[in-house]
Amino acid sequence: MIAALASTWIALSAGSDPDSRDAKLRALADRCGSQIAWLRDQIGPDDGGAAFQYVERGPRAGPADLERLLAEALERARAERKLVLWHVYRLQGGHMYRAPLLDDYMDQLVWSDPALVELVQRAFVPLRTQCPQELGGRFGLKAWDVVEPVVLFLEPDGTVAHRIDRIRTFHAGWFGHVFRRVLAAHPGFDPPAAAAAEAFATFDGVRLEASRRDYHEALVKYLDGDETAALEGWQRLVDSEPASPFAWRAAANLLPAPDRTFVGAARHGFEWPFEVHLDEGGAIPVDTRWRRTPAEAEAVADAAVRYLLRTQRPDGGWNDCRYAYWDSPEITPNAWMAITALCATALSEWRDLAPDRIEPALARAEEYLLRTGRVNAGRNEEVYAHAYRVLYLTRTLAQTEDRDQRAELLGRVQGLVDQLARLQRASGQWAHEYDNAFCTAVVLDALEQARGAGASVPDATVARGLDGLEGARFEDGSFCYGGRLGQGAKPAPDSLKNSCGRMPLCEGTLFAWGRSDARRLARALAVFRDHFDRFEKVSKCDFHTDGELGGFFFFHDLFHASETLRRLPEPARQEMGRFLLERITLLPEVDGSFLDDHEIGKACSTGFALLALRNSLATGPAH
Repeated sequence: MIAALASTWIALSAGSDPDSRDAKLRALADRCGSQIAWLRDQIGPDDGGAAFQYVERGPRAGPADLERLLAEALERARAERKLVLWHVYRLQGGHMYRAPLLDDYMDQLVWSDPALVELVQRAFVPLRTQCPQELGGRFGLKAWDVVEPVVLFLEPDGTVAHRIDRIRTFHAGWFGHVFRRVLAAHPGFDPPAAAAAEAFATFDGVRLEASRRDYHEALVKYLDGDETAALEGWQRLVDSEPASPFAWRAAANLLPAPDRTFVGAARHGFEWPFEVHLDEGGAIPVDTRWRRTPAEAEAVADAAVRYLLRTQRPDGGWNDCRYAYWDSPEITPNAWMAITALCATALSEWRDLAPDRIEPALARAEEYLLRTGRVNAGRNEEVYAHAYRVLYLTRTLAQTEDRDQRAELLGRVQGLVDQLARLQRASGQWAHEYDNAFCTAVVLDALEQARGAGASVPDATVARGLDGLEGARFEDGSFCYGGRLGQGAKPAPDSLKNSCGRMPLCEGTLFAWGRSDARRLARALAVFRDHFDRFEKVSKCDFHTDGELGGFFFFHDLFHASETLRRLPEPARQEMGRFLLERITLLPEVDGSFLDDHEIGKACSTGFALLALRNSLATGPAH
């Protein structure tokens, strides 16, 4: 709905055909990052799927070409007594499908910021390439030990001075601060300011600052929910100051993307140019995490709540997600519906932090969830759109006393239960894309909550579902990734690792329905705990990595693991709660959000994390 409204407005305002308008916007957006005099390779076609080509076409640089570029950068560094700043936009490996999206965000928000451009041009030798295994091995750049984007600083002899990877918050001020700390730690490689390049010499400084102001005024309107005024402001900037890097960023925010969203980082919750969390002391950051302690859990929650409040759209939904790869953009409305339900549930759980802001946000979210939001029936992710709305509605029902309101809410729950029952597959399982145990467990958990709230849930539907879920469990307690087990199927040697995320969800759901026991549930949580750090390591990857582990499941599985806490006896419940609390408070980004897979988006991960944080706190409610 938002995308359609924006496209309609832009077509009318441009006064020209969409193809011509898009070509102009694309030409400007492509200039982001162009002021830096990179030593760079020629980007080739990226493995991002036929529907999603975000990078320029051309012959891919080979190892010999990359070695030559690196040697040239190091030679310049020796001659100019500078550090090499090496931006690695792509590591060789199958762990990332849509890394070009992140490269776009780096260009828009980091490499086009005038102050940062000046710093990079003055103080570093800028190098920008992909990195194959044979080259990366010399510098510790091995996927998925390292996850792109990467900024690597090299001394002239090739020694690694510092590395930042897993970059998921693109804040130019944060980068400027970190880059200066790198220079301060290597005082022999900090040229004087007099050596500054003239990257903006052709653009008057007063006009540059005016365009910065105009861009950010429009951005504030966008974040405040006045999208029409924001789009108008960005379009005026594009038309009036096409030589400004802020006009290029504005063009990206207006440019439609092949996934039927928009190219700009601001449209996906990645642009917050104001305050971020940065510890002044201690080690130089190695990623964009804001690591906290359990004692600071409320501060973590407060920052996450503020992130959700500023990224809710005017229609009440959260639409930063770009998950359209499997199998088409037709699934995205279903993902937006599920994510909106999660975010609304999270805000409801933490309403005490900002009740004056959260109550109206929940009212807008309910309008989206119950009336104006769209679900594409028969498309992937439909079951999540229904199941997570059941989650929100049953918790809201438990807090509602008015008889008429309760009746309406229960009717809504019943309608969703009926839809979920119709979506059950012949195997007894449910599918988000294909029959699988984890999706089946999510639905059965929703049905258990619905029955507890007073909805009528068919016994036969539950029985078939539980049979299907048990039919996916190996003898070692792990659950297969898709469908039921074949006859005589045996677990692989790494099945517990591969299944660590879904085991608490699946076993906990069977336990809730009387098909499991405390011993099995405790073992499932122990496996999750034992493999947590390994799972977290790949959480920023957007495809299956380290076997079946997938970054896009990380916060999903973390939330559902935390939901099983209420089924544990003491002291096991408190012990596992403390473990989760310690881990969750280490995970926020410097802008207050949480994120695993960048396609799924920050709102989804933040909603999951807030719910898991609430569950993990000893004072949190046991639902």
